[in-house]
Amino acid sequence: MTRRAAVLATTTLLLATTVVAGCGSSGKHGGNGVAIAALRTCLRSHGYSVEQETAQDVGTAPSRFEFVTIWNLVNPNNRVALALTISRSTVGAAQAAAWTRTENKKIGKGVVKAPVVRFGRIDVLWTAEPGALDVRDIYGCVRPRAS
Repeated sequence: MTRRAAVLATTTLLLATTVVAGCGSSGKHGGNGVAIAALRTCLRSHGYSVEQETAQDVGTAPSRFEFVTIWNLVNPNNRVALALTISRSTVGAAQAAAWTRTENKKIGKGVVKAPVVRFGRIDVLWTAEPGALDVRDIYGCVRPRAS
């Protein structure tokens, strides 16, 4: 097998795995596998580890959120943790963001600032008020892939 064929086979396998692993709460495949793989690569290039929730865990979310995947992100360099959800549609993402904001208000009672920011089909769920560098890195990766 030539080097080019091996790279092509590996890339194809990676993209197929990303799309298959992206089963959402709706039970249907969705999303753009290439954009999801590019998003993961971008986040990792900025030092974030990306841990994907299992399909079983994602399946416990209400189906109206239309989740394709949920990622837990951590940057060990500055101890920032956040979650990122990708929905099949902007409507599903908007519903998930609204629900999360309501729950955060109940839990935090205004003491904890944990913003929820939506870009198209992607929700960024911070665990605390993010710093400027984290905002730049995360939003810089998410914005181009949010449609």
